Amino acid sequence: MNPFAAVIEIVLSFYTSIVLLRFFLQYFRADFYNPISQLVVKATDPLVKPLRKIIPGFGGLDISSIILAWLVIIAKFLLVSLLSGGMGSINIIVLLFGSIFGVVYAALNLYMFLIFVRAILSWFAMSTGPSPVMLVFAQLTEPLLARIRRMLPPMEGFDLSPMLALLGLFFVKSSISYYIEPLVGGLLL
Repeated sequence: MNPFAAVIEIVLSFYTSIVLLRFFLQYFRADFYNPISQLVVKATDPLVKPLRKIIPGFGGLDISSIILAWLVIIAKFLLVSLLSGGMGSINIIVLLFGSIFGVVYAALNLYMFLIFVRAILSWFAMSTGPSPVMLVFAQLTEPLLARIRRMLPPMEGFDLSPMLALLGLFFVKSSISYYIEPLVGGLLL
């Protein structure tokens, strides 16, 4: 892969994650005044605010953030294809359909990352106390982990809910890769 294409792919994938993190922060009603929340809002406002004027929220969901993530994934694929010399065979239907699954795939990756980091941070939070990072990660992941804990409570002080959540999310992500990836030709990565 062209080095410029690789850098663009990394930067746009990271920005997609930041935009999806904004969606998660609003969806799970995380503390807006948390420094992490403020950083995410400031990083995404320049593109989300104009979209929000065109695409309003619906049912408490920030649709403009999802649309922005979708557009960034489309831009990433087009720019990487252009820099790699593969623009000749792009099917617009496959691009639009595949980028929808690209958003789902990126959201699953992000949520898995949040759960993993929260599990790691929980080992250190006992000695130092909760940090702003830990608090926002807990607000984002606790809805899923609490459901798992109701089915499988902690055993002897060991909370297995993060492992089960990661396993379930990995299964969903692998299913998307297995069944959808062949149809959309590499758009999910």
